[in-house]
Amino acid sequence: MSKIFRGVKTTSFLAEGTELNGVLTVKGGIRIDGRVKGEILSESVVYVGDQAEIEANITADGVIASGKILGNIVSGQQVMLNLPGSIVGLIETRELILEKGVYFDGECKILDSGK
Repeated sequence: MSKIFRGVKTTSFLAEGTELNGVLTVKGGIRIDGRVKGEILSESVVYVGDQAEIEANITADGVIASGKILGNIVSGQQVMLNLPGSIVGLIETRELILEKGVYFDGECKILDSGK
């Protein structure tokens, strides 16, 4: 896990075998192991598990993913993509971490850290 998000509590969980179509809005962190199609909004961290299949735009403070994402990510802090994850889309974040071997097809825009 990223040092930035150590201690962040996950307040919601979408289990494997669960499907959601629409807009998912959460105040706290969420772990997703199921399927989401639409949009994901979180004021905290979105964790995308190995089995997750996301066809949605994600707006969050941070994203830690090892599942499949088809959509754009806007993160106020950090995006971390781990194996066996893949992403097709645009990423806007202050910091991007890609584990060697992760599939990424898209663009990345690094936001000004304000320092």
